Amino acid sequence: MPILRGPLGLFCSLLFALLLLHPPVAADSGSSSGLKPDVRLLIDISGSMKESDPENLRGPALDMIVRLLPEGSRAGVWIFGEEVEILVPHRVIDDAWREQAQAAVSAIDNSGQRTNIPAALAAATYDLGSMDPRYRSSIVLLTDGKVDVSESPMANVAAARKVLETTAPNLREAGIRVHTIALSDEADWSLLRSLARATGGFADRAASAEALASLYLQALEMVAPTAQVPVSGSRFTIDESVRKFNAVIFLPEQEGRVRLISPGGERLRPADQIAGVSWQAGPGFVMVAVAEPDTGSWQIEAPEDVTTRVTALSTLELEVDPLPNSLSAGRAGELGVRLRQRGDVISSPELLSVFGITVEISGAGGTLTRIDVSGDYPAPADGEYRVTIPPFDLPGRYTLTVQLDSGTLQRELPMLVEVTGTPSREVISTRALDVPMEDFQGTALTLGVLLLVGVAMVLWVLRRRKQRKLETYQRRFRAVPGSGDDSQGASGGDGADDART
Repeated sequence: MPILRGPLGLFCSLLFALLLLHPPVAADSGSSSGLKPDVRLLIDISGSMKESDPENLRGPALDMIVRLLPEGSRAGVWIFGEEVEILVPHRVIDDAWREQAQAAVSAIDNSGQRTNIPAALAAATYDLGSMDPRYRSSIVLLTDGKVDVSESPMANVAAARKVLETTAPNLREAGIRVHTIALSDEADWSLLRSLARATGGFADRAASAEALASLYLQALEMVAPTAQVPVSGSRFTIDESVRKFNAVIFLPEQEGRVRLISPGGERLRPADQIAGVSWQAGPGFVMVAVAEPDTGSWQIEAPEDVTTRVTALSTLELEVDPLPNSLSAGRAGELGVRLRQRGDVISSPELLSVFGITVEISGAGGTLTRIDVSGDYPAPADGEYRVTIPPFDLPGRYTLTVQLDSGTLQRELPMLVEVTGTPSREVISTRALDVPMEDFQGTALTLGVLLLVGVAMVLWVLRRRKQRKLETYQRRFRAVPGSGDDSQGASGGDGADDART
């Protein structure tokens, strides 16, 4: 959306300033879902992890996710081998929960004897029959192995089959998506991919343990979609609504110098002790959090070819109801898009007109589709845009990005969708089909032959029944005393006696 100048630009700027200072009228809360994320992390600690993750990089990756999980959402962490153990209790996230989770990271080891995936899924869905409808629940499963619950191969195969035939349908019916990450070539990729697809989740493979951080972050973007501040080159702009931002910089090498330059030119370094600024360094990434940041253009000073993700805690939120992360080709979808100011949905047409909202779809075959939501859709009375997403014709991985732009404020919210199978377009018609005459004649001849065979069989059955009844009557008649056969035999006997006399 271009920056407006002149009287119209001044009007929009004043309107946006009022938006930041005063909460708008809220839409009816029942008209939009606005579900908060509920994230359940399952981490494999089987003995084989000594080879798959020898440096135990699962810990730093989990620590990063714990810091990035949005406030007010729910989360829990389970570790599993032969048995399942609660590492971090499943509850609403606050500062106390984060501290407990960060302290528990050191408990991730390789002490498990087996890989009891079914038990882990059961433990993470302990509340399956009484789930809180205010949350959208997801499971992130990390493993490097196959279902291993017994020494019996047959028992392991049966347990894996039950996961796909019983557990997965139950989870899908409950609205729980399972996102799976395979950490080695020994992992049962077929099972993990099928489990993810069956529940509308996403499956991916980690090329190495060093890639865990980026895959965990990708999983977080699917289970807890959070609006980001766009990064252009090495710069990003922080507006007045931002109360805190997190910048995650993924480095191509294990080490690299990273600096953060404020709008005033101040260079922030990891070694500096500055109030409101905290750093975390992990394998292949650096994360910095800045509270109450200065408004304006920030710059990241880092090696070339870095990837940066900046999320902001803001009084203005871009909220999206995402599509399933796994879809069949040929299926259309629908996104719910809302803007919230201090928790309330913005429903004022005047305020909504300040923002340009677009959806960009890119993916298989280099396709790019752009939907001008604010231009093509009228301002909704309840503040919630229902955006129609066209069918995905080609299998592959797509990225859907919802973009928000007011000139001074910019956000983007990316989502991943894996499209599977071949396109199938069902058409329902009430018109009778035109049948060729030769097909009709052939069908009539076949029916005539079948009818004659059927009549012959019925007649044969009836005749057999009649014969059997006749034979039965004859046997009964012979068995009665004084019947015709007995009397003839008796008379013959008397005549012989008389002759002898």
